[in-house]
Amino acid sequence: MPWRADATPEESEHHACILIVDDERHNRELLEVMLKPEGFRFLSAASGEEALALISRQSPDLILLDVMMPGMDGYEVAEKIKAGYATKNIPVIMLTALDDRNSKMLGLNAGAEDFLTKPVDRAELSVRVRNLLRIKAYGDELRGALDRLESVNDQLDRRTKDIVAAQAVADGATARLARLQKITAALSNTVTHDEVADSVLSEAILALECEAGAVVVGAEAGAPLTLLRESGSLDPLMRSFKHAEPPLSVGPYAETVEKCLPIYLESFEEMVVRYPAFASISRGKSRGAWIFLPLGIAGEAVGALAFGFAGPREFSLLDRHFADTVSRYCAQALDRVRLRVAAAAALADASEARLMAEHANNAKTVFLRAMSHELRTPLNAISGYTEILELGIRGVVNEDQVKDLGRIKRAASYLLRLINDVLTIARFEGARPLEVISIPVNSMLAEVDGLCALQAKAKGLTLTITPCVGEVVVAADPERFQQILLNLITNATKFTMSGGHIGVTCEGHAGVVRIRVTDSGVGIREVDMERVFEPFVQIDRHLTTATQQGVGLGLSISRELARAMRGDLTLESTEGIGTTFTLTLPLATKITDGTAIAASVPATNGSGYVVARAS
Repeated sequence: MPWRADATPEESEHHACILIVDDERHNRELLEVMLKPEGFRFLSAASGEEALALISRQSPDLILLDVMMPGMDGYEVAEKIKAGYATKNIPVIMLTALDDRNSKMLGLNAGAEDFLTKPVDRAELSVRVRNLLRIKAYGDELRGALDRLESVNDQLDRRTKDIVAAQAVADGATARLARLQKITAALSNTVTHDEVADSVLSEAILALECEAGAVVVGAEAGAPLTLLRESGSLDPLMRSFKHAEPPLSVGPYAETVEKCLPIYLESFEEMVVRYPAFASISRGKSRGAWIFLPLGIAGEAVGALAFGFAGPREFSLLDRHFADTVSRYCAQALDRVRLRVAAAAALADASEARLMAEHANNAKTVFLRAMSHELRTPLNAISGYTEILELGIRGVVNEDQVKDLGRIKRAASYLLRLINDVLTIARFEGARPLEVISIPVNSMLAEVDGLCALQAKAKGLTLTITPCVGEVVVAADPERFQQILLNLITNATKFTMSGGHIGVTCEGHAGVVRIRVTDSGVGIREVDMERVFEPFVQIDRHLTTATQQGVGLGLSISRELARAMRGDLTLESTEGIGTTFTLTLPLATKITDGTAIAASVPATNGSGYVVARAS
């Protein structure tokens, strides 16, 4: 069995490989004979040069080295062996016929571990060989342990560095997340484009540790970009949106908006390579790195967000993710402002149109009433005189005349019905029948929860919707049912201060289902409880912001819808404590599914918004 490097010191005494170096063949053979009973393996070399060549191919465990050899003597061979990194730990026993102290000192100085004088005593040779092999084994074992310890230390160092780096990344991510939360909170309160840009730049510049930032937008797709807000000193590249595109290449703003993709320039040299038309920019007047981000809405960029850095900067994945997120938040906030402005304009137009429609409707009503009066008077005369003639008061009428009088009466009656129908249609214009079906209440509550949760959370309210016990099914129009619940929860959100709560519960009893919407809001005075259900009436408008105020139709419409579905909407409230609205609807077993109830309720415009109608 060959000797192993990881053998124990005791095992190392056997099966070791010993190199014998001597220019005399019989000396080499004699040494082999003396050590063979120990179980060693042997290599032999007749010169120092041959020994070194053999050692380079196969490293022995111990070397028996003769001192006096032609050519390279034993001292020189020992020095070369001890000078080699791979061979310096091989024990060397030098053999010589010389017995003087100076020879031994030369051998020891050359690096030999031991020294034997010829003729060699077999017992002494065996003991010294075993001792040196055992010492070498201990040394190998110690070096192996040290190597393993060093490897473990290296691993610990690497892991420590990884942990430190990971902690730094985690700390950076936490700080960036806090900045994002601040940006989100600030953007939720912005009502103008300038406020959006200010909020984004103030937080993003601190988080990215940059020197300057700019928000540029276009009035519409393809329109020139204009500066909305800037922070810090913008260099020529960051102001390039003001000029026509360079003749040799497009600029970063144009590329960002056109492709709706971010651009990261980590050095001045990278910028010049990508945009050679800007090579004339003085390095001293230029930033060292840049980020250009698209303000994308539905896959199209409406502008760009730019950041400039003092010197070259390698943007990490965390930097890029943060910057991309900021640009998305900024674009969404700008779009919300645009939609809010458009909605306000549309509401103003709708209000004007509603007033015009009301005037026209009133004029129509007055006209129809007048025409009704004017038409009914001659019709009544026609009908009355026809009956006089038919009774023969004016003389006997023959059979043909009776038939003609009958035709006249029927024509007058038909004309009167037409007039009544016209008035009826005018009175109920815009109404549509309700499609009453079986609706699981819990499913509807879950859907409403999803629609209202974010609105309540944004205002700092706790919205708790508790489902019915068991499966409760009501008979109602699904669209109108949902409209009532949304109106009630939205109304509660308007009049409940931040930190309050809104609860929705339901119970089935005696053939009906009662859904209660309770809030901890400002409450309603007793004198105003009935007025809240009147059209175009809002109590305590000063408690809501301009964006929350409506026209006072929600509760009025909700109660009319509930009653049209054979239910009702009632109110209980304590001023300063809160309000509870109770929606009552019949269970599905009380009304045949699919029944259409023709109810004079306000119609919708197809988008869920109620169209006010004067009758």
